[in-house]
Amino acid sequence: MMNIGYLGPKGSFSEEALQLFLTTQSDLLEPPLNLIPFTTIPKLLIACQNLEIEGAFVPLENSTEGQVGVTMDMLGQTESLYIMREFIFPVDQCLITAQPLHLAQIKQVYSHEQALGQCRDFLETHLAQAEQHSSPSTAEAVTKIAQNPDQPWAAIGPRRAAEIYNLHCKSEKIQDSMLNATRFIFVGHHLAEMNEEDKTSLLIITGDTPGALAHALQEFALRNINLSRIESRPSKKKLGEYVFFVDIDGYVFSPSIQEALWALKDKGVSTKLLGSYPKAKLSAKE
Repeated sequence: MMNIGYLGPKGSFSEEALQLFLTTQSDLLEPPLNLIPFTTIPKLLIACQNLEIEGAFVPLENSTEGQVGVTMDMLGQTESLYIMREFIFPVDQCLITAQPLHLAQIKQVYSHEQALGQCRDFLETHLAQAEQHSSPSTAEAVTKIAQNPDQPWAAIGPRRAAEIYNLHCKSEKIQDSMLNATRFIFVGHHLAEMNEEDKTSLLIITGDTPGALAHALQEFALRNINLSRIESRPSKKKLGEYVFFVDIDGYVFSPSIQEALWALKDKGVSTKLLGSYPKAKLSAKE
């Protein structure tokens, strides 16, 4: 049996996305599968690193709110883990209550910080009086509402979570963008095999010298390697020092990418391979 971890509890967007993801990955994962919820992304990825589970399914970025910083930080810190697949999942947010409250009666709103950010316009327009509280996941926010049915509170989360905990979906599709989607990644212990259309994710550490990042990225441009994403994160070592996460088109062992990586090494630029895997397309909910 394969143990696969995800950000729980039951009813989270991660679980919903994982269930759909599994229907498309018969070549990667063989049943029976045991799906295990974790309370935080660090605990999930550390468990995967320690071989307590065979794979981890985590959110990486959202089309509205951008990077999930804790996922990126953990990918940079953990060892022997590789992104093996990516999965793009459309996200519809719901306002969930334990009782049929009017919007003006709601005093507090709970959700994951990404979900709160995705619904900023709705919150400012319709729930300006409500205090906003961050939760480890949308599903945990929903369980808090379920556990306090007499409080004038609401959660932002999946409609499925409202159904699981027998709550009211007061308002649907409250996200600011109707094209709201989250990019999830499946992390495992070995590289994915080369496919027809791949991308490679790298962590680049340039050092703090003028033009260092530009000179590093030039090695990809010189070889006609498309850079599809770049994000910076604090190095966690000193203020003002950053590391860079990049996605490039192609498989890591292709000649052009290998040449670029050797050129970076010659320049004293450190790189960490985060994975080479098939490009994903937007998935449709049933």
